[in-house]
Amino acid sequence: MRRTLATRFAALTLAMSAFVLASCGGQSSGPPPTSSQTPANSTPSTSETGSALPRIELPVQNDETVEGLVNVDGHDIYARCSGSGAPTVIYFTGWAPDPSKLAVSAIQGIESVDQSRHRICSYERRNTGRSETVEGTQTPEDIVADVDGVLDALGENGPFILLGASFGGLVAGAYAVAHPDRTAGILLLDSSIPDDYVIDESHGFTGMCLEANREADAGESLEKIDNCLLAKWAYDRRDQEPDVPLIYLAAQDASDRGAADDPIRKAFVGRWSPGVWELVSAPHWMDEADPNLVVQNLERVITLGN
Repeated sequence: MRRTLATRFAALTLAMSAFVLASCGGQSSGPPPTSSQTPANSTPSTSETGSALPRIELPVQNDETVEGLVNVDGHDIYARCSGSGAPTVIYFTGWAPDPSKLAVSAIQGIESVDQSRHRICSYERRNTGRSETVEGTQTPEDIVADVDGVLDALGENGPFILLGASFGGLVAGAYAVAHPDRTAGILLLDSSIPDDYVIDESHGFTGMCLEANREADAGESLEKIDNCLLAKWAYDRRDQEPDVPLIYLAAQDASDRGAADDPIRKAFVGRWSPGVWELVSAPHWMDEADPNLVVQNLERVITLGN
């Protein structure tokens, strides 16, 4: 759920006891394009803050801790991987309201608790953090292809545990239907889901699919993602959801959203094998506030899949 639009979405979720995502979307079909990588000795890029970042030297050695930029289809994406255990966890951060929202701010706490029992990789989407700013609205294919480009460049083959926080849950859901064969399990932290599209579509809510909000998300926000299209893109491919376990942790402390009795989210969770819905005493941003809870549930997802 996006901090900058929390008031807008809180009103929707209180009205229908449905946590409307922190901004969602989707688009057309087809496999994501193959990405290209820049040679390891290319010139470092400069972030929004003006600080030079190193390029990750490719190829990455087994279990090597790396942090820096990789070139994906002609633009620079910040990425980080550490740890050595399997399966590899891919972390999808929440919506970035401003350039200060960095994936590493939450993931380092999770890495510290995990103590290298698993390899954990994260990245920052285009236009956010230390990744490159690009023109135009991001499509669902762009979003999935960037994940593929980062993972392929770093030599991470999966299958993966997808860890989605807030808006990152929608990105994880899109990746799962694009690559069911590379998905071993999913952990969602009070997150957006593809089915949020149905809330707006069938009930006429003034949420992510309201034209004014879509225009703001796609054209005026930092991320420049049409969230309604992204949600629809993933929802329309729900028949491709992999037969893997999913745990959804609903934040009891986020009392402004009424997610505890959300029938749409519970129905979504019920489609997985198994799907576990759990109300936890934690804030919405539990990836930042309670890394122990996150790591405990990563272990649960892995165990359920074995």
